[in-house]
Amino acid sequence: MIYDLKLPNWAELSPCPFCGGDAELSIDGLGVFAGCKSKDCWINPITDTYDTKREAIRAWNRRPE
Repeated sequence: MIYDLKLPNWAELSPCPFCGGDAELSIDGLGVFAGCKSKDCWINPITDTYDTKREAIRAWNRRPE
């Protein structure tokens, strides 16, 4: 598993698309994923698990256009 120690400036998590709350990166036994950390969010979305923080951030920040 690869963890990014230095992330570029663009690598910030956007707010939750459902509640507007903060998002966070989490690590499980398979890799890194992003999700809403607000306890008030009814949806509590998370991404798939990725090998790197960059991939998890890109997946979280991707929004339908």
